Amino acid sequence: MQMMNCDLIAPHYWWIERLGMGRTLERRRRWFLPDLGNARNALVLGDGDGRFLRELLRRNSVVRADYVDLSSRMLELARRRAGAERVNYTRADALTVELPRDEYDLIATHFFFDCFDASELDFLFARIAGAAKPGAKWVVSEFRVPTVPARLLVSGLYLFFRITTGLKARRLVDHRPLLRAHGFGMISVNEARGGLVVSELWERGSL
Repeated sequence: MQMMNCDLIAPHYWWIERLGMGRTLERRRRWFLPDLGNARNALVLGDGDGRFLRELLRRNSVVRADYVDLSSRMLELARRRAGAERVNYTRADALTVELPRDEYDLIATHFFFDCFDASELDFLFARIAGAAKPGAKWVVSEFRVPTVPARLLVSGLYLFFRITTGLKARRLVDHRPLLRAHGFGMISVNEARGGLVVSELWERGSL
């Protein structure tokens, strides 16, 4: 099953996000950037128009990134924003893209897990764990549903993306138990909007 394809909304994604959430999601993506200065090889999945990627490259002068997205329009926006000097852009489904073994010391996924159901996330995490080095950092930004209003808002977002992108997932999966099951431990977390959105920093244990 393919993840959602954002080609239709790619040119408008920035202002849709800003209209709905202000700068909250932008801050979530950037929250742990000061902790990523030692990264050398990064896997960036579903970063959309490349705002996180641009900041990562700007703050870390040696990191190289493999950037994967299913949307060709998002890839082009990311390329324009972040450049191609230290980035390999790949149009592919994260569930099927070929990943090298023990390659990455940084994984980045921002508002990406909500594209998958539980079985797909488990499969995805297993693949990424195989591509991550021991001690690799994984920076995550994601929604949570701690309250009824939050649940209603997230349900509305799912409906919007189902209509505009063909999203198949129907509800938000708690990714934390799955990440732990694949050898990652959370080392820091920061919440915003009453816990509706979070930034998390995870680390892969030694095998």
